[in-house]
Amino acid sequence: GKIVFLKTVGSFLFGVQYLFLSAYTGVVMELVGWIRNIIFIYLVKKNKPTFWWIVFFSAFTVATGITTIILTWESSIVSVKWLTSNQGFAILLTVAISIISIIAKVLSTIAYGINDAHKIRMINLPTCSCWIVYNFVSFSLAGILNEAMSIASIIIAEFRYKRSAKKQ
Repeated sequence: GKIVFLKTVGSFLFGVQYLFLSAYTGVVMELVGWIRNIIFIYLVKKNKPTFWWIVFFSAFTVATGITTIILTWESSIVSVKWLTSNQGFAILLTVAISIISIIAKVLSTIAYGINDAHKIRMINLPTCSCWIVYNFVSFSLAGILNEAMSIASIIIAEFRYKRSAKKQ
């Protein structure tokens, strides 16, 4: 409950940051995550199943992500202009990083349905990797730092997990 609540606050703040960076798919993905987290907090508190909500939010994430790409592609190009002046490459890059953010949000939604900490960490590695690419291209220094720390944390946790499993 508390961890998901804190992740929700973090998603909201990252959404605001992406808005300032004109990284609109990131804004929408964080908003989807925020709504998802609130529903999951309620479901877990009431001891209700989450499987169909995971399916729903995975589909909803893809649908809203594609819609956002279509509706905001012109203005989203602003977030990648620091990387290229080539209009065609900027469009391709914008679409690619938007798809990467959609993949990351779907993976994190799937991770919500797993009770095994090792598996959650293994799913979160590609999630963090997707977001670090998205943050780099969107020039989100806070996002890059956040995901780098998350990846380091996962690696440390896995190392400790394997070490304690070896002892037993």
